[in-house]
Amino acid sequence: MDTTAIEEAPHDEQLATTLAVRAAVAAIDPVDAEQTDDPYAAATAEYYELLATAHWQRTGDELSDLLRDIDPTAGPIVDVGAGTGIGLPYLLSVAPDVEVYAIEPSKAMRTALHTRLLLDPRLRDRITVDPRPLGEALPDRASAVVMSAVLGHLGDVERDRFWRFVVDRMPAGAPVVVEVLPPYRPVVVEPVRYAAVPVGRFVYEGWQSGRPAGDRLMRWTMTYRVLDGRTVVSEQAVTSTYRCWSPDDVVAEVSPYGLTVTEHGDSVVVRRT
Repeated sequence: MDTTAIEEAPHDEQLATTLAVRAAVAAIDPVDAEQTDDPYAAATAEYYELLATAHWQRTGDELSDLLRDIDPTAGPIVDVGAGTGIGLPYLLSVAPDVEVYAIEPSKAMRTALHTRLLLDPRLRDRITVDPRPLGEALPDRASAVVMSAVLGHLGDVERDRFWRFVVDRMPAGAPVVVEVLPPYRPVVVEPVRYAAVPVGRFVYEGWQSGRPAGDRLMRWTMTYRVLDGRTVVSEQAVTSTYRCWSPDDVVAEVSPYGLTVTEHGDSVVVRRT
C-alpha cells in the first residue's frame, strides 16, 4: 500500500481506504500459534526485528535508567523472553561489566538472537542464551530481571516459581521490570496498524486486533503484510491468548510474597524490600 498517498488523500477517501484495509486484514485466516511447536515461528519471528524497532527506541532508554543502580556483582540481568535480542544493547549499557542471561524458548527467535551475537563480539562475550522454559532456565541468582510482554503468557505455576526466585535469589531492592500494557481488561480492538517499515521496494506492515476470550483473557490476532505499492506480496496472520494485567493486578499478585510495586510508564518495578 502507498502510505504516502493515503496520508495526502481527502478525508473521505482516506477513511474508505482505511476501512477497506481493515476489512482485508480481518479476512485473513490466521494460524493458531498455540497449536504449533513454536508459537513465534508461525509468523511473528520473521517480522519482529523490523516492526519492534520503534517500540524499543521509545522504551529502551527508560529501561536502562530503571536498571542504572543495580549491583552487577549480585548476578546477571535476566532477560525473560529476550526474543531477537533487540533490547540487549540497552541492558548492557547499564554497567561496563554487567552480564545478561537471556531466556528464549523460541527456536525461531533464537535464530535471530544468535545471529546478532555472532555479528557483535561485544554482545557475545557478555550474554548467555538459555533455550529452556522459564521454570527450568532461571539462574542461581540475578541483579535484575526484565520481562517485556511476557507476564500474560505465564501460567500460575510458572509465576509462582518466578516470584519465589525473586524472593530467594535476588538482593533486596533489586528491580524486576515488568512491561504492563493496556488493555487491562478484555475489550474489542479493531484492526489497527502499529508499524509500517520501508525496506527496499517493499513496505512491511504490522497490524493487531483483539477480542475478549474470558474475564482476564484477550485473543490477539497479529497480521503481517508485505506490500509493493498497492500490491500485496505476502500476508500472514497468527492468533494467541494473553492474560491481561494492570498495575493493580501485579500488586495483588506479588503482595503475598512480600514484594512491593512501583509504576514507571508502561512498566511496573517489583522489588523485595
